[in-house]
Amino acid sequence: MKTRQTKAGLPAGSLPVQEIFGPVPQGEGPFMGRRACFVRFGRCNLHCPPCDSKKTWDSSRYDLRETCPPRTVENIIQIAAAHGAGSGLTILTGGEPLMWQRGTAWEQLLQDLPGEVHVETNATIAPSPVTAGRVAHFSVSPKIGRMGAADAQKKRLVPSMLEAFAELAQQGRAAFKFVAADIGEVDEAAEVVRAFHLPQDRVWVMPLGDDAATWAAAGADIADHVMQLGFNLSGRLHLTLGVR
Repeated sequence: MKTRQTKAGLPAGSLPVQEIFGPVPQGEGPFMGRRACFVRFGRCNLHCPPCDSKKTWDSSRYDLRETCPPRTVENIIQIAAAHGAGSGLTILTGGEPLMWQRGTAWEQLLQDLPGEVHVETNATIAPSPVTAGRVAHFSVSPKIGRMGAADAQKKRLVPSMLEAFAELAQQGRAAFKFVAADIGEVDEAAEVVRAFHLPQDRVWVMPLGDDAATWAAAGADIADHVMQLGFNLSGRLHLTLGVR
């Protein structure tokens, strides 16, 4: 008997998951330091060269069937609970987790996950009514500069999607996070904020860096400029502390 599969080639009732880990401090943005469990989904619709989660999408280097195997909703919840879900934040990340929100497995996951659920997204897919109704906070990361270098602007900056997330940000349910390596990229982020009328007080700029030294160097270069523009500066607490 064949196992029924979704259009994405996954067994029905399952989602591709690269890793589940926690409890750890949320390292970035306005919830930095909060106790969190992370569920990292496979696949992405963008291809960011400096991405630190290439195992979720880079099929030129990884077999995604192995790095992001399908897990049932029940299995995801069981493992997440063992890693702190329900006693802090549960953060759905990727890849691009909102790629999966049209399926019944996603809806079941949101219904059954305990506690305060957050989603990290690249801002190219708007949350469905089910997602928007369940998720407490969206960390929205439009891709600019080096992060956006591999994708055309019209693919990575979608006006209608940015407008949808800007509305959530006005409600206090979303924050924008731009990764910037230098002052020029901070200015590029500022142009996106102006062009799409993003609420300035809900914008965080995070220095680019995959290790503490690189992050600190970039942060020292851009911190004053970020402050002058009226934005917030995001840390990467996990890099600073040398924890996951």
